[in-house]
Amino acid sequence: MFRNRTNVGGRLFLAALVVFLSAMYLGADPQKKTLEANSPLSTARAELKRGDTSAAEKIVWDALSSNPNEESALTLLGTIREKQKRYAEAEALFRRSIQLNPKSIEASKHLASVLVLEDKDAEAADQYLEALVLVPQDAHVKMELARLYMGQRKCSEALSLIGAIPAAELPSEVIPPKASCLTALGHGSEAAALIAQTQILGTLNRALSRNPNSVPTLLALSQVYTAQNKREQSLAALQRAHSIDPDSLPVLRSLIVEDMEARQGRLALQFANELQEKSTGLDDKYLIAAVMLQGKKYDSAAQLLEDYTARRPQDSKAALGLGIAYLAEGKYVDARKWLEHCLELDPHLLEAHYELGMLSRKEGKTSEGIQHFETVLQKQPENPKALLGIGTLYLEEGQFEKAEAALRRSQKADASEPETEYQLSLLFTRMGKQQEAQQHMTRFRQLKQARDNELTPRDQSKPM
Repeated sequence: MFRNRTNVGGRLFLAALVVFLSAMYLGADPQKKTLEANSPLSTARAELKRGDTSAAEKIVWDALSSNPNEESALTLLGTIREKQKRYAEAEALFRRSIQLNPKSIEASKHLASVLVLEDKDAEAADQYLEALVLVPQDAHVKMELARLYMGQRKCSEALSLIGAIPAAELPSEVIPPKASCLTALGHGSEAAALIAQTQILGTLNRALSRNPNSVPTLLALSQVYTAQNKREQSLAALQRAHSIDPDSLPVLRSLIVEDMEARQGRLALQFANELQEKSTGLDDKYLIAAVMLQGKKYDSAAQLLEDYTARRPQDSKAALGLGIAYLAEGKYVDARKWLEHCLELDPHLLEAHYELGMLSRKEGKTSEGIQHFETVLQKQPENPKALLGIGTLYLEEGQFEKAEAALRRSQKADASEPETEYQLSLLFTRMGKQQEAQQHMTRFRQLKQARDNELTPRDQSKPM
């Protein structure tokens, strides 16, 4: 009996203690929240929300006068500067806040946003990555980072961030670049399904009818057309956007990519030169260098890529591009250095093996060149360029049967390549088969003329 009464008393005592502690701690939170709600910075945030930046700024400066290192006040002042479009000041303030508190989520996200507004996309992407470490499940941060990646044509990285988000939950402005990325990665059916499911094309056309001079809408339309492989409509939308806003960096970047895809080399160079005048961004330098390489402006490409690789030494594709530029300029020592460095960074990059095969041929290292081409052909047995390269080296070594087999396969894989016909003509000449040699030489001249005729009108075309 005594034991039961003691247990009951103990339970009552514990229950009372829990009630007391709950009252003490739970009672403290509302009071704390009330104090926070009545704090000067809370008042400043309320003023900012109402749109009164002057009142908000006065309150923040009062707070900073007593404590210049108040991280929350610095972040809030950065937000005010962002709304005032004083982006350089906002950036400096957010960086100072992060220096004081590296785990400040608000400052980290705002800094990334401001960097985007300053057209510092590469820095913004890095900052969003840092924010994502702090808030790994933040959908907004993922979406903004994916948007930047899609703008930089880093489609795999972008889709890995937002691939699992249902189409119905995607913001409408993300759907066009996502569809374009899906197409670029060979998922055209998924892109078509996304466009159909979201009815984004109709939405964009209605938006354009309401505001015919909307550059973001025209850019989005271009991305949808790209996803549908409607290159002419895509270019038309971009050219219209460029006529409205010639200084738009996203439009210039997209024009460059579309013109490169359409093999309009002169237009791509024209827009690349415009982009170079307007942007010092590192990713833009990379894009401009790619245009220079395609346009055989190897000296300009090398200069851009030298700067790029100095600041991003781990970028294997940039190392590859620099090696290609040096190879074209006849700087074989430098070319070998960068192509081999490229393989150190990414041993599976077949393009580097192909270029090293071409370099080995230039250097007279036939056996080494054959090894590099064989590496490519192990992964891509019908690669026409690698077959042409190895066939040419077999011909130089006097291995006529292997040369003919490789060149025939190259011809089958790409019947429009003039160089294959030229090498076959040389092969049959050396084999003493003059009639066949003449047939391939005739075919070579026809293909070369056809290619010249195809490229020249396109390069001379003008923007709409």
